[in-house]
Amino acid sequence: MALPTMSSILDLSLNTQSTRSPEESHEAWEQCKDAGRKLPEYKVVVLGASGVGKSALTIQMTHHCFVKEHDPTVQDSYWKEVALDNGGYILNVLDTAGQDILRALRDQCLAAGDGVLGVFALDDPSSLDQLQQIWSSCSQHQKQRLPLVLVGNKCDLVTSGDADTATAILARKWRVPFVKTSAKTRQGVEEAFALIVHEIQRAQEAVTETSRNKTHQHKAACSCGCSVA
Repeated sequence: MALPTMSSILDLSLNTQSTRSPEESHEAWEQCKDAGRKLPEYKVVVLGASGVGKSALTIQMTHHCFVKEHDPTVQDSYWKEVALDNGGYILNVLDTAGQDILRALRDQCLAAGDGVLGVFALDDPSSLDQLQQIWSSCSQHQKQRLPLVLVGNKCDLVTSGDADTATAILARKWRVPFVKTSAKTRQGVEEAFALIVHEIQRAQEAVTETSRNKTHQHKAACSCGCSVA
């Protein structure tokens, strides 16, 4: 299925969505530059086993359409301008491969990412186990640095809550949020991406605050190392 050629602009503050042609999008960006503004960019890595709907989720978010059949992903990157009252941001989504043989490419995405959507399929309990294996194979540094949101996709295909119990236990263990989504109906899709961006912002603010405190402590010491009131 061919994807739309127009860049998509999502306005979360008004809960509306519109599209611009490449020329209109370029003009908008030029106006933004002229005003001296630069939107922050957040790189979200979509992680999970093959067949859980990672690409379908990504395409639903960035292009507002459902792709039923999609070739196995090697590595794709999508972007979207998200408008908010404070000016918005650029969402850069890195869609990773589910195959373990492409782990090196997945690691490259994680190294470049700001946060992770850990996706599994609610109608396939084994995909949650596979997600745990993938996440456990990541380096400790990556797991500490990258905020994570658990995403149970294909909620339109399940009626029982058995998967919810296992996921709730895992979410508490990892201390991360959990969101149910459907790439087909779009349920929870915007919520999942908005939540991971919020987690990224919190993490970045924490790093900035820690750096500010260290700088303050450094300035509060004299040359001999004693504290200065």
